[in-house]
Amino acid sequence: MIEPLVLWCLGIFMVMILLEVPMPFAMVTSSLIYSIWHGQSLVMYAQRTAASFSDYTLLAIPAFLFVGCFMNEIGLTTLIFDFCGKMIGHIHGGLAHANVLASMVFAGMSGSALADAGGLGNIEVKAMREAGYDEEFSVAITAASSAIGPIIPPSINFVVYGFMTQTSAVALFIGGLIPGILMGITMMIWAYIAVRYLHVKAPLTEKASGKERFRSFVKAIPALSAPILLICGILTGVFTTTECGVVTAVYCMLLGLYYHKVNFRIIKEALKQTLTTTAMTIFLIATGAVFNWMLITGGVVNYLTGMLLGLDSAALTLLVLNFILLVMGCFMGSMSILIMVAPLLSSLATGLNLNLVHLGVLSVLNMTMSLITPPMAPSLFTTCRISGVKFEGALKHAVPFLVPLVVTLLLITYIPQLVLWLPGLFNLL
Repeated sequence: MIEPLVLWCLGIFMVMILLEVPMPFAMVTSSLIYSIWHGQSLVMYAQRTAASFSDYTLLAIPAFLFVGCFMNEIGLTTLIFDFCGKMIGHIHGGLAHANVLASMVFAGMSGSALADAGGLGNIEVKAMREAGYDEEFSVAITAASSAIGPIIPPSINFVVYGFMTQTSAVALFIGGLIPGILMGITMMIWAYIAVRYLHVKAPLTEKASGKERFRSFVKAIPALSAPILLICGILTGVFTTTECGVVTAVYCMLLGLYYHKVNFRIIKEALKQTLTTTAMTIFLIATGAVFNWMLITGGVVNYLTGMLLGLDSAALTLLVLNFILLVMGCFMGSMSILIMVAPLLSSLATGLNLNLVHLGVLSVLNMTMSLITPPMAPSLFTTCRISGVKFEGALKHAVPFLVPLVVTLLLITYIPQLVLWLPGLFNLL
């Protein structure tokens, strides 16, 4: 049974969200009212907050954020997209496929969708516009392909989920590899269908010569090597998740020196963006720990768990869970949702004998759809803003890209081995 006071506190929380109060402050206010009413000492806030700040794995967050910012600043994204375009740009919808492929490579270094949309996206839309592609379609596929960022390792969302549920971040990283590749393949299939059969404007581009392809490949080798280096390092146990973030950051700095792109302004700007985003993220995690305490103590988690388990079908429970996460994603940021639903997912894993790695990848993939789903659609808004294309026009092309995302989601929901096979192969489960 849910405690009535918790419902009032949740009501206050929702009102504050509707009033556009930042999520951490809404969490603090609602949970503070609950704890004061119950006579809880404020020392509990300090203890839970300190426990959140002191976790070693969270050091990976600023490292990965720095990588995304720094790569955009030094122009590595241009090399990645240029190589992908030279390889497959000449086929039907070739630059659309190159767009998706470049996002997959970029995801293997930054782990952030908005870093992809804001940096690589500008280059992709510009190249597709100059090649004569439909501008609105170009923006749509750029925003949609950025959704691969949080799935292909490394991933900031997986780090946060792993911390909140005490799940191995390395297992989550490896578990996201096959779903991320499936997302890319299904998006490419849809792009081909849109170009060939739905008459989206996408002129064929001239095929690059063998010499041009080789030259582009040689230039991009250092950047293309980063995802391989990271994945191999994680799989072989050479470095941990946290060390992975630091290694990536150092590697990007070395790449910047190699390409003669590093200067004080670039480092300053990348550090400024990193510190700002890290502060917001860590604050959200800290306040989320107290908010989750309120949900657990007040009986909300037990009630929702009992309701879902009462469906008497694991398949139906997972379907309803997907729906709930999709709806939440339309109105809240993915990080906030992960923090809020972590206790529920832990309870469901116990009740249905599900693997937390499977539920983690499933949940994060759910939330990637919100990147192009209104009313928030952050990736779509970001890409529209930097390209000057109207949101409404791009949205009509972006919505159909939910089809490949939903197909991938259903596949990993009901075929758990698509997530668990690789982690199991390396004894990470």
